[in-house]
Amino acid sequence: MTTQSEDSRRSAHGVMTVRGAAFLGVGSMVGAGIFALLGEAGAVAGSAVWLSFLVAGFVASLQGYAIAKLGATYPSSGGIVTFLLKGFGGGHITAITSWLLYFAALIVTAMVSVSFGSYGSALFFNGSEAWAKVLTTVVIVAVAVVNIAGTASIDRLQSVIVVILLMVFAVFVVVTLAQMNPDLLAPSTYPRNGAIMSSVALTFFAYLGFTVISFTGGDLVNPAKDLPRAMYLALGNHDHAVRPDRPGSLRHANRRGGDSERRDRTRGGG
Repeated sequence: MTTQSEDSRRSAHGVMTVRGAAFLGVGSMVGAGIFALLGEAGAVAGSAVWLSFLVAGFVASLQGYAIAKLGATYPSSGGIVTFLLKGFGGGHITAITSWLLYFAALIVTAMVSVSFGSYGSALFFNGSEAWAKVLTTVVIVAVAVVNIAGTASIDRLQSVIVVILLMVFAVFVVVTLAQMNPDLLAPSTYPRNGAIMSSVALTFFAYLGFTVISFTGGDLVNPAKDLPRAMYLALGNHDHAVRPDRPGSLRHANRRGGDSERRDRTRGGG
């Protein structure tokens, strides 16, 4: 049941749709998984990077299932921290884990922001380091402003950004299909098993953004049904998009390139 205070907060800041919650997770995962980490993972695992993403995706799916069930049971804007409080109370375990989650979020934010600054500087300012720092700062401030504006603003803006990304990736896939080379998937080209497994740490980090969906529980109309749907949509679409064994993507991952395709499904209701 929803309390009066939660109802008043929802009416003040708006309500998030299943599409918006899923896109929030997709956007977080795309930023880390495609723009920042795909090339790094490819540099470690080489042509077997798709196996690394497959293993990381399986682990993330298990974690996503657990978070979805907890979010449906304890819907709150506190997300994973709320689950920790429910399970362990306000002791050391909750405090330490919460801080670790906080720093993980900072690392993801920093990584994506720096990537944006570097790409923007290379595209518009001939790779100027000063402009890269300016653009990095601008994107952090802009995201902070959007978050302050409220749930409805986040929903709308994130949906627009993800749709644009999907369109860009669709063009990328179509253009690179002509260059697809199945020989790059030959097991004879794989590195040693240790390299493949060590790359899983990078590829799992690419999926870590889906945890932000747990913080939308307090903003969804029917979190018991909507939060799991948003979680599964985000994880399913990201796995489909980021795995470099899809046509047109392994070639670039294997060359430390780092782009991939994506798709989405739309909203569920409230």
